[in-house]
Amino acid sequence: MILVVEDDEPKQRSIVGMLMEHFQNHFEIKVTESLSGAIEVLTGNEVVFAIVDMSLPTYDFVKDKRGGGTPQGYGGADILRFIDSETEETRTLVLTQYEEFVLSKDGQLRDTRSLEAMLREELDDRFLGVVHYDGQHGAWRKTLLQVLIDLGIERDG
Repeated sequence: MILVVEDDEPKQRSIVGMLMEHFQNHFEIKVTESLSGAIEVLTGNEVVFAIVDMSLPTYDFVKDKRGGGTPQGYGGADILRFIDSETEETRTLVLTQYEEFVLSKDGQLRDTRSLEAMLREELDDRFLGVVHYDGQHGAWRKTLLQVLIDLGIERDG
């Protein structure tokens, strides 16, 4: 299974569309929109690869109802930490459209390279990096596809 943890619907559609184009015959693609949803999927399934956004709500939003928790600027890191400590095989990649982050633990503004360096220091080698998502350009698609090919994940055609 490939897990996509993304709460922004246009970005989610774009990621899933790319994965369906290349991997639908080899992997189930599961989408969740929150920290708790991701943990639920990771707990009950064998996830080969997880694409994680950094800014996520705590719980899934219910359409036309209030709730879901507040998006956390660094919420994706909690998912990465869970994967790091509770799974054995899941590889991860952060795919974010933000270019800078303020981390709650130190209040410092960090760019994606600093964020990646910090996560590499904290996580094991199953964390594969941070990729910048830009809906207007497709460079993220090539990078993500290459990461999956390098992992030996079999793709369609």
